[in-house]
Amino acid sequence: MSLGKKIQIRAAKKADIEWINQRYEEVDFIPSIFEKEIIGVAEYEGKRAGIGRLVTIDEHNLELGGMYVFEAYRGQGIAKELVTFLLKKAHLFQTVYCIPFEHLSAFYMQYGFVSCSNLEEVPPEVVAKHAWCKQQYPHPTSLLFLQKLRYAPFPFL
Repeated sequence: MSLGKKIQIRAAKKADIEWINQRYEEVDFIPSIFEKEIIGVAEYEGKRAGIGRLVTIDEHNLELGGMYVFEAYRGQGIAKELVTFLLKKAHLFQTVYCIPFEHLSAFYMQYGFVSCSNLEEVPPEVVAKHAWCKQQYPHPTSLLFLQKLRYAPFPFL
């Protein structure tokens, strides 16, 4: 996926995982497990500019997370391209969860994500990660979800 020739998004390769986890360590994010995730690597004018991932929860659910655009590349539309790339990869799953910092919730809501109020319907792994995030980070976090209607594409695609 590209916006002109400036932004390119590609699927991460196994050889990228050490670099990816070094970047996540820098911002205190949970490390990636290559075999359990679809990881997008954003490049801006040929230089790595950001990363994001879809974590497999189970056969019906994913978590969109690990969105990190490096400071020098913010404001270029990279996060938007990463989210679009990743959500297109999520087409076989019923629900995608997202645990953003609260001040970023509106960004994800433009893709159809909504606030999750009924935790009884949320996979325990997602509830546990949300609780961890609330304790780990100084910024408040939200729990959002995007539910795909049976046999219908995500609303923004």
